[in-house]
Amino acid sequence: MIEEVQKTALAQHDILVSILKIFIIHSSRIKIQQRVAAEIPLSDLEHPFILQDLTDAIDLHFREKHSASQYAEILKISAKSLSKLTKTHLNKTLTNLITERIILEAKRDLYLTSKSVKQIANGLGFKDEYHFSRYFRNNTNVSPQIYRNSLRSSQAEARITGQLQSDDNDKENI
Repeated sequence: MIEEVQKTALAQHDILVSILKIFIIHSSRIKIQQRVAAEIPLSDLEHPFILQDLTDAIDLHFREKHSASQYAEILKISAKSLSKLTKTHLNKTLTNLITERIILEAKRDLYLTSKSVKQIANGLGFKDEYHFSRYFRNNTNVSPQIYRNSLRSSQAEARITGQLQSDDNDKENI
């Protein structure tokens, strides 16, 4: 993480967020293991396990299932109870969790692949690219194509800046 903070590279913020999420997940697992070792009653741990199951279900099914009720059905809990748990423990709505995962994957595809917006939309379970574009724009305030173009222009800027710095270093060495 320290290395990433010291760099000024493309998608640095996204990498730092991912590292922090991994850190939080590992910390949560350690904390749960400590509670189990201390023999805390199961009822005290029931909610975090359901939330972990929810996170796993979202990661597994986000391409096909986009509604809170579908995840409640998978976890065999009422949608209202599941929404209340997510709001209480994660301070987010269930719909927000699902949306965040879909948008994260969309951004990843836009950044790392050359797939068309239509292909990305189909891969994420949207009926058409227009619905996906509207969904993406409503959640990021920018269209998928503009997002992709801004990343590409940032990359080009970074390459040019890197070349200029390299040229400056070469001149200093002469």
